[in-house]
Amino acid sequence: MFIAIQHEITDPELFWQKASGALTHPPTGMRLHSTMVSEQLHVCQCMWEAESIDSVRDFLEPELASSSVNTYYQIDPDKAIG
Repeated sequence: MFIAIQHEITDPELFWQKASGALTHPPTGMRLHSTMVSEQLHVCQCMWEAESIDSVRDFLEPELASSSVNTYYQIDPDKAIG
């Protein structure tokens, strides 16, 4: 399944440090497809492929929760464009 996450970044320095560190090596079965970043580095949207939203959330939250508010949702492939 495809999962999108919107990160509302509250601490850009910490967020990008975490995102470019340990989070670049996701567990087997989980893949980051895209990352879209606002010019001011305060909003980021990512597209993951994984078995569940919980698996992505369990991977990301321990690292990112202190630097961003994260909203997760499943993508409906029949309605997605692009």
